[in-house]
Amino acid sequence: MTDNIRRLPIVATFAGLFVAAVGLVVQWIAKPAAFADFGFPPGLFYVVGAAVLVWLDRRANWSPMAAVILALWIVIGGLAGGILLRNLASTNAGTVAGNVVMVAGLAVTAVAGVLAIAHNRRTRPESAPRPLDRSNPRRLAALLTVIGLAVDAIGDAAPEGLNWDGPGPALFAILAVVVALVPGRAMIGLSMLLSLTFVLAAVAEPDSVNRLLNPADALPFGGVVAQILGLSLAVVAGTVAIAPFRRSNVVNI
Repeated sequence: MTDNIRRLPIVATFAGLFVAAVGLVVQWIAKPAAFADFGFPPGLFYVVGAAVLVWLDRRANWSPMAAVILALWIVIGGLAGGILLRNLASTNAGTVAGNVVMVAGLAVTAVAGVLAIAHNRRTRPESAPRPLDRSNPRRLAALLTVIGLAVDAIGDAAPEGLNWDGPGPALFAILAVVVALVPGRAMIGLSMLLSLTFVLAAVAEPDSVNRLLNPADALPFGGVVAQILGLSLAVVAGTVAIAPFRRSNVVNI
């Protein structure tokens, strides 16, 4: 009985992600055209990826942070960008229902994930160093991941000054800080998933392509180039940072 209670926060974390995925599928069924760019809701990629990362890194006390950050990323990003409010006010009942279910699942994930981290820290020692600690043998790769995320944030913000048309710069700047501070591999893995999706969007969106084809307009051109380079660096360096270690001569993170 006691063991079941102890497992409840992490079980609820995964359950919340599952509910969020159901909500995304409902939105997809209700309005497939809304996801025409990717062919499916990219949020599904995030949610499934976060669940896999938390599970694979479950020995690290802070692994549920990947689920917490993803939940906050989707909700706060959706609110700041306006898309979540538009969906909740939609005349399409399926879209509204899907968003309500998704937000409910993400709320459960965020709360349960924090509780799971607190429980882990109370009941077992931290086995993983912070990514930038000297004891991490992949410290350089972790540092390059953080730098890549920061470069993307700068590239996203530069053409717009302080008049951002979305929350992207702030979210990636915060993500860089969290990745640098949270022990384990899960947050680096999450940053890779997000970076991969956003770099694909950056090279596919007409607005980004137009900026790349117009180098004379230096600031927008440089901003897109910085985003692509920063996100690509985060993906490549992140892959190296979380790659399996040989247990004989290194310390896992």
